[in-house]
Amino acid sequence: MENKRIIAVVGATGAQGGGLVRSILNDGKKEFAVRAITRDVNSKKAKELKQLGAEVVQANLDDKDSIVKAFKGAYGAYCVTFFWDHFSPEREMEQAKNMAMAAKEAGVQHVIWSTLEDTRKWVPLTDKRMPTLMGNYKVPHFDGKGASMPILKKVVCHIPYC
Repeated sequence: MENKRIIAVVGATGAQGGGLVRSILNDGKKEFAVRAITRDVNSKKAKELKQLGAEVVQANLDDKDSIVKAFKGAYGAYCVTFFWDHFSPEREMEQAKNMAMAAKEAGVQHVIWSTLEDTRKWVPLTDKRMPTLMGNYKVPHFDGKGASMPILKKVVCHIPYC
């Protein structure tokens, strides 16, 4: 990686992560190297990223130790969860916590989270204008991400504006 600072990108074969990986690889300054993190290093998309120059590594967001391993030596990390893989806000929150704990343990200096707002701040569960889904959510794929933010801040934030 030619002594470049490494940016680890979770979800590197998805839309958000894949776009970021390609942007880093195509950056004219070439300041950073990219570590593409994916569940399946043998997928067509993972192989394409490797051919473009990314380091491709496997991690499972349900397994904190695999994330620590993937984050080791990285200067920064881009973290994203994928609700549509499992349709579980609770699992998404646990995966976000795993990434936060892994980033801290691996010594990652900068973490960027792809998140959404917890809609329950504006539309309480008691508000009948919108149905309550899964017993505790108005918009599950927003609410799980939004509910993760206090946990993430507690684990990884060490700067005043976090």
